[in-house]
Amino acid sequence: MAVCVLSAAAGAADLKTVTKELFAVPSTTGNEDMLAAKIRALLPADLAVEADGLGTIAVRAGGPAGPTLILAALDGYGHMVSGITPDGYLTLDRPVAPPHARFDAFLLGQPVIISTAKGPVQGVVSQPAMHLLTPERRKTLVEGFSLENAYVDIGVRSEKEARAKGVELLDAVTYPAVWTELAGDRWAGPGLGLKAAAAGLVAVTLALSGRSDAEGAVVCWAAQTKFAARGRGARPAVGAARAKTRWQPARTIVVDVVAADKGEGSPATGRGPVLIVAKDGPSALRQAVEAAAAAAGASLQVLTAPDSSLALPFAAAPAEVVTLALPVRFLNTPSEVVAAKDLQALRDVLERFLRPGGIK
Repeated sequence: MAVCVLSAAAGAADLKTVTKELFAVPSTTGNEDMLAAKIRALLPADLAVEADGLGTIAVRAGGPAGPTLILAALDGYGHMVSGITPDGYLTLDRPVAPPHARFDAFLLGQPVIISTAKGPVQGVVSQPAMHLLTPERRKTLVEGFSLENAYVDIGVRSEKEARAKGVELLDAVTYPAVWTELAGDRWAGPGLGLKAAAAGLVAVTLALSGRSDAEGAVVCWAAQTKFAARGRGARPAVGAARAKTRWQPARTIVVDVVAADKGEGSPATGRGPVLIVAKDGPSALRQAVEAAAAAAGASLQVLTAPDSSLALPFAAAPAEVVTLALPVRFLNTPSEVVAAKDLQALRDVLERFLRPGGIK
């Protein structure tokens, strides 16, 4: 019993270490290369890493690769440099649409990191002294904040000085990766949910490394998942659609995040990963995931919801898809909160799913 407890504690510590390493790497849509490189460095050297030219990377874990794909996103939300004023301030834009209407408003007065070819440059989004403003001007800046009145101060006095620091148009702009430890073994930080989900896949791959007795699967970290493919109606994520075309899976588990702790009926942090299915009722893949959770001793929350843009490409029959999501409090804010036990349970379910007999 003591050995099992020590093993579980070691596994949790390793998962935390991997999550912290990925969390420290900026990764906005179109700028996923640094995070992909970090994941490559964490994977076993004997695993061949496949790439698709879009930025997506994947490995074949376990035994001979079967028709199963496990996919998480590489990219998160953020901003980019859209211009440099003559006096050295940076203006901002987004590479993709915001996840909610107030997303940009979090920037006001906050420190940011500009990821340049010469390395990270620190800055702060300017904020005038509110007590010196008229009520009308204060309301415009705070309640009506937009990227049109966002300016980043990096401590220079001209465009020439800004460029000398390495700043160029389209450089990614993100919040500093400040990791905060909360009570109850919960972690907080900007964009933490998606980084934790990606870390869970790294941990699963490491656990299956060298185990030829495990079921084979393609484990994939998809780039450019915040871009929607062209077309009418519900549109799939570009990165997910590209992964589907390349690997043609019969079964797909999308590892994603879901908003939690939003009231009655909402998923809750600390109660296990969330199994999201497009329609209620049995399916072979759902039953296999639920059986893996039971075998791993992990609790699952179940949510019936339409397929997300990540899951849409894989939803056409006879293929099957489910989403296994990490519940995140304050999703898409600078203070996302995840519970360590939820992430550990997500990893355990996926690992058990890929053990012999886990896939039916």
